[in-house]
Amino acid sequence: MKQTIVTVLMIVMSVAAAAAADLDLPRGKWWENERVVARIGLTEEQQSAIGALVYEHAIRMIDLNAALKKAELELADLAGRDDFSPTALRKAFNGFQDARRRLESERFEMLLAVRGNLTAAQWTQLLEIRRFLDRQRESRRPGEGPAGRRTPQGQAPGGGARQPVDGGWQ
Repeated sequence: MKQTIVTVLMIVMSVAAAAAADLDLPRGKWWENERVVARIGLTEEQQSAIGALVYEHAIRMIDLNAALKKAELELADLAGRDDFSPTALRKAFNGFQDARRRLESERFEMLLAVRGNLTAAQWTQLLEIRRFLDRQRESRRPGEGPAGRRTPQGQAPGGGARQPVDGGWQ
C-alpha cells in the first residue's frame, strides 16, 4: 500500500512538471544576459520590470515551496506509520495537492507577468532560446558526443569543445 501511494505521488508530480515545462523560461536571470537581451531586443525598461516582478514572485514562491515540502513530509510520514489511517492520509494528500497548486499557480502568474512585458515576437524568440539551450544541455551529457557516441571526457569528436549548431541563438 505504501509503495502504491508513493508511486501515485511521483506520477502526479511528474505530470504537473511536464505540463509546466511548455512555458518554461531560460534558467537564471536571462533578462540580464547580454546575448539574450540583444537577440530578443529587450529594452532597459523591460529588463527592470521583469527583474522586479520575478523578485516579487520569488519571495512568495519561497514560502509556498516551504509549505509544499512540509505537506510532502507529512504525507510521507502518515503513509509510513504502523497505525495507518486512510482518512488522515487522504487529508494530507489533499493538503499536498493544495500546496502544490498554490506554488504552481504563483509560478504561472509570474510567467504571465513576464509574458505581459514582452511582445509576441520577443516571447517566441525567448521560448526558442530555451528550447535551444535544452537541446544543448541534453547533448552535453558527460561522456557522450553527438548522437550518444562516447568520447574521452565528454569532448566532441576531434577533442574540442562543442559549439552551437547553425540556427542557434548566438
